[in-house]
Amino acid sequence: MKYLLLLITIVFCSCSPKISTSVSEKHEKLNETEKVVVFNSKSELPASYSKIGTTKIGDTGFTTNCDFVTVLEKAKIEARKSGANALLITEHLYPHSFGSSCHRITADLLKIENVTDYNKPKIVKDSVPATNKSKIVLDGTKQYNLNNYGRSKSSSNFLISANIGQSFRVASSPDGLNSAQKKYYRDLKSGLSYDLSAYYLKEGKTGFGLKYNVYKSSGTLNNQQITLNDGTIVTGGFSDDITISFIGPSFILTEDEHARVGEANLEIAVGYMSYQDKAKAVGVPFKITGSNLGVVGGMGYHFRITPHFLVGPQVSFVGGVLKKLKYKYADGSTETVKLDDEEFENLWRIDLSVGAKFRF
Repeated sequence: MKYLLLLITIVFCSCSPKISTSVSEKHEKLNETEKVVVFNSKSELPASYSKIGTTKIGDTGFTTNCDFVTVLEKAKIEARKSGANALLITEHLYPHSFGSSCHRITADLLKIENVTDYNKPKIVKDSVPATNKSKIVLDGTKQYNLNNYGRSKSSSNFLISANIGQSFRVASSPDGLNSAQKKYYRDLKSGLSYDLSAYYLKEGKTGFGLKYNVYKSSGTLNNQQITLNDGTIVTGGFSDDITISFIGPSFILTEDEHARVGEANLEIAVGYMSYQDKAKAVGVPFKITGSNLGVVGGMGYHFRITPHFLVGPQVSFVGGVLKKLKYKYADGSTETVKLDDEEFENLWRIDLSVGAKFRF
């Protein structure tokens, strides 16, 4: 029985917010019905007050009952225990998709002279009436309009992102190459990539939109011999100028604008991928093209520069497979070649980029 009671106690404590309070001055404990005023900035404080400690309401990792109203009430209880009749919120961390699902606050414990001056809540200019998906929270000095995650109704509905960086194709090179040929293939398998995306966001966290992604590489190989169909041996150079493009619908899962340091995100897009190689063989130009279904999957973390502008690293996996290629020769003739299974053109690559996000 004692083990059952211990287990129940552990589960109960794990579900409650983590509370840490430190007091520098001892005061008589307040009655649980006494008013505690909440301030959100130092500019709201009265001319005369004293700080007697701090309290922090956090997340144990298993906390479930941690909406803003509950967390704020926990802070008020800590204030009364310490003899404080006011709180100054110095930090408010919001729930987000890639971390804690709780509101977390840090507040100074204060003593003020007259709490009756703050009986009537003041409504901030950007407050809006409560709807079915929101609720009004009164803290004694202000009125907030919060939805289920404490976000304001003015959250961004659109997001534009752009990335640029170095890319590396993962296809293997042919065997038996000399040093010059190996360098040639390395040049073709690494290049510059960039992409642009635009999303419409739902609740600032999930969104659907359109992604455009491009990869470019080029290489030159000189003084090579090839044997023509009639047995003639010719000497010359080879060059390739490759462009791989993708466009298609995309989905994003991201932290919203209330994440303090920055925003993590995941993206997935499926669409049309095209391949183009403007090539030359011993001075004769020709073009190789192909297309198929393509996929882009990416993850990144962008640090907040301003409330709506962020910059940070992004890694993406991009690619598809070509099962046939179309050749267009200098005389205007064309030829379509179906590739055997072992000859499929592998377009998969890794993009390592620096990106920017803009919310509006």
